[in-house]
Amino acid sequence: MKKNICIVVANYYPKISKALIIGSSKILKSKGIKKYKLIKVPGIFEIPYAIKKNINRFDAFIALGCVIK
Repeated sequence: MKKNICIVVANYYPKISKALIIGSSKILKSKGIKKYKLIKVPGIFEIPYAIKKNINRFDAFIALGCVIK
């Protein structure tokens, strides 16, 4: 069964976001999932909105973001 996966990433810290995307894609590939959609949003507060907007288009979401206080 083919899974339709979406990664939603907050791109506020580009270097950290890039590392998170690389790590997630490696895990997906190790599980046999080679195709996925990547949605970049400006910050962490936009992640839930992006998921809500696309909830019917994908089987699963991976939400990636970083908050540094």
